[in-house]
Amino acid sequence: MKHKLSLLSLLVFIALSSHMNAQKFGHINSAVIIQSHPMVATANTELEAYQKSQYDAFEVKTKDFETKYNAFMQEANSGTLSQVATQNKQMELQTMQDSLASEEQQIKFKVMQKRESLLQPILTEVDSVIQVIGKEGNYTMIFDTSVTGALLFAENANDLTEAVQARLKK
Repeated sequence: MKHKLSLLSLLVFIALSSHMNAQKFGHINSAVIIQSHPMVATANTELEAYQKSQYDAFEVKTKDFETKYNAFMQEANSGTLSQVATQNKQMELQTMQDSLASEEQQIKFKVMQKRESLLQPILTEVDSVIQVIGKEGNYTMIFDTSVTGALLFAENANDLTEAVQARLKK
């Protein structure tokens, strides 16, 4: 009798522990979710306007450089410049070109920062919805299928992409 009671309690313990340790996994496609977010179109429009405003002045400087370069090439080809004047013009043009390259890198960095600042509220909202769905659904983990190679197999039944999109539209 004592042996049967021990065996029964062991079986109950095993059944309860396997139930308690059951893991539930889900997956989403964050690229689809973010692209369909209602605020993305506005953010993209604002980013394009910002990028244009940054590059407008830069294009004027670039055209000025091209004009000076073409004028230098005409003078150099006609043979009207002395060797010292040619070297001075080359150094001046090289300095301008370096300055333009540096400014272009700064513009790209500013545009990247602006993009991040525009997307941050969207990403925060998407993350909070994923957290809520994960907790409500008792998911152990939710994977992102938009990252190549991060998830090798996923059943469609566990795809939470539409659930996240639906909550974002509320």
